[in-house]
Amino acid sequence: MTRNRRPLAALAAAVSALALTTTAAAAPTVEEPPSRLALGWTQGAPVALGPGVTHTTWTETTLDNRSAARILQVVEIDPTAGATTLESFVGTADSDAEKVVDQLAAVTTVAARHPAAGVNGGLFQLEPSGRVVHSSASAVDGVLHSSSCWSGGAGSTGAVIRYGIPYITKLLTDIKLTAPTGESIRVDDVNRTPGHVSHCARDQFDVKVSSVPLVYSDPNEIVVFTDDYGAAVPAPGTDPNGAATTDSGFEVVLDAHGTVTDAHEGRGGIAVPAGGRILQGIGTGAQWLRTRFVRDDRATVETRLRDVTTGRDIPLDASVDVVSSFHQLLRNGDIPAELPNSCSGTAKGADGTRLICTDSRTALATNVKGHPVLLTLTGQANEDGDYLRTFAEILDSKELALIDALNLDGGGSTTLVTGTTVRTPPTDTENGVKVHRKVADTVYTGVGGYGMYAKP
Repeated sequence: MTRNRRPLAALAAAVSALALTTTAAAAPTVEEPPSRLALGWTQGAPVALGPGVTHTTWTETTLDNRSAARILQVVEIDPTAGATTLESFVGTADSDAEKVVDQLAAVTTVAARHPAAGVNGGLFQLEPSGRVVHSSASAVDGVLHSSSCWSGGAGSTGAVIRYGIPYITKLLTDIKLTAPTGESIRVDDVNRTPGHVSHCARDQFDVKVSSVPLVYSDPNEIVVFTDDYGAAVPAPGTDPNGAATTDSGFEVVLDAHGTVTDAHEGRGGIAVPAGGRILQGIGTGAQWLRTRFVRDDRATVETRLRDVTTGRDIPLDASVDVVSSFHQLLRNGDIPAELPNSCSGTAKGADGTRLICTDSRTALATNVKGHPVLLTLTGQANEDGDYLRTFAEILDSKELALIDALNLDGGGSTTLVTGTTVRTPPTDTENGVKVHRKVADTVYTGVGGYGMYAKP
């Protein structure tokens, strides 16, 4: 079929005229819609907690099917305003859960250096023995306290805090034990009962044995215990859901120089020597230790932290802390498409029919100024937060100007302390009394040597 074609000159003239018309007409202005905060919240006056640390409270004014207003609390840290740092801490012992206020009190005995503010940290579970286990990669001062989730080799989400600045990424840990023969083997985890794997698989050999709580098991493991475990290392038979934990196993005690001071059948009931480590093996892990270590041998334990996003290793030195999580709330100023709208606890709202999510929330973020930010969302006297994705939508408000944000442990764990004052309501119950939940670790800001532009 033959088509009529416009002459080239006429076509060129038409294109030219269109370009002139488009240039001459002003582009319509598109107004950005109001944020969730602007629509339904009122900002209070910022309060200075110390050099470069401010605390701001937002109070809900449009109650969104709730009977009482919620509170969003924001602590912003400006490292250019003074010698201010951001760090993570596990309290007096990595094996014990403690209230945030008690963990912060243990940071220093010098009153002038007490943290200005702090929140609860990463996700965790309690073993049947009551000992704390971090749910994914965790570290304080460059010392790993837990391995990352395996996730098919993709690692798990967490925040690396280095020189006082948080960086949110996917992390994969690798721990290697080398014997005097030069042979090496992978160490499965840190500071938890061999055979009992909490919350997520640490490698492809872990098999789920319980859904509530979520527990995996592996009958062939080696676990290393650090000297900040703070309790006698676990004995066999501590987990009714995991038969592997009944294995008597084999145990190797190392001093601060990596020298074997004891290697014996059985395991548990002893403390890790100062600066040293204890290796516990079950199944083939026990056999590997049994056939390679005797007293006065040397063992080398190497730990690596892999940034999966950039494909590089993060040096585990004293400047590095790691806080575990499963979900990034904001990435480069946007809500990640994969973020679920999950919730652990729901209740009927003020209308008596529609459900609301009552999970309080905690987050660690950075804003457009590059400043670290700590945030909590709670009720005024009760646990009352929001669905995970809705929480991200609240944080994705131009008034907060956040770029990246990480979801920390929430629910009854959500706690904000400024100075020595707890700013969030207690939501757990003990002996009929409301109390603040004990948690695995904290993220805090205070006086430190990492302020890059400290003023005199």
